[in-house]
Amino acid sequence: MRSLSSTARVMLATLGLGIGFLAAADWSMAGEHQTSGWYLETGAGVTRTAGMEQSGWNRDTTCYPDDDCGHLTGGAPTGYRWFYDLRADRGTAVEIAIGRHLGPWRLEAALTQRRNGVGQAFTGITYLDGSRLMPAADSDYESSSTGSVDDLTTRTVSLNAYRDVRIKESPVTPYVGAGLGISFVELAGLYYESMYRCKVDVACDDPGQYDGRQDVAVSDVVPSGHLYVGADLAIGPKFLLDLKLSYSVIGDIEDEDAYAFHKVPGLTSTASVSGIRQWSLMLGVRYRLDR
Repeated sequence: MRSLSSTARVMLATLGLGIGFLAAADWSMAGEHQTSGWYLETGAGVTRTAGMEQSGWNRDTTCYPDDDCGHLTGGAPTGYRWFYDLRADRGTAVEIAIGRHLGPWRLEAALTQRRNGVGQAFTGITYLDGSRLMPAADSDYESSSTGSVDDLTTRTVSLNAYRDVRIKESPVTPYVGAGLGISFVELAGLYYESMYRCKVDVACDDPGQYDGRQDVAVSDVVPSGHLYVGADLAIGPKFLLDLKLSYSVIGDIEDEDAYAFHKVPGLTSTASVSGIRQWSLMLGVRYRLDR
């Protein structure tokens, strides 16, 4: 995991490289100003995120009192693994970009933010070696666990290339495009709590010693790829309306965080989120600077 300040530096450096690349393209096209020109664009819309899975692991060697660890080597685990499905609500997307028309092509550096509320569904837990947990037949303890997440935020710096498909005497210009980027991804409000108690009418020894809680934000900086299809509508010599559909593939994120409290002092767990796929539909306004 990188700090937010280093993430900002990575994004600014990438954006600077993109603008430098566009400026170099400007110099190489110096004799074609009639079909070229710089522009600024801003847009907003909706986004859908699908296919996400959350997993995690730790090296907790505790055999909990409601489990039977007799089948494990040494009678104790070497750690635990757990798995969730993540289901995202429809969210919001905003974007700002600077680019250059180069004949039928456009080159662009863009900064995009997408945010979705996320729900979590528990799918399973195993020991670190993959073996399943076995409940104790005669335990005096029982436990309950709760988990939740808040929202997923993706901030991306991307370098994009578009190909306009001009239609003669039409104010509408369809286009297709693709891009590569770096994304700062954060899954906020990752909460987990496991609480122990004695069974009804049974005395047991200090069930609270087995309790654990974690409340963190999982974040990482990962590569991303993007595909685009859309259409522009000219509304004057300097302005265009841009309707764009985007499909983004975001790299897997991974982060390590400590527990708020746990039976094992200083214990950390590693959480990961994989399969992040995002659809976005945005309406933008493009302003031509050179016309």
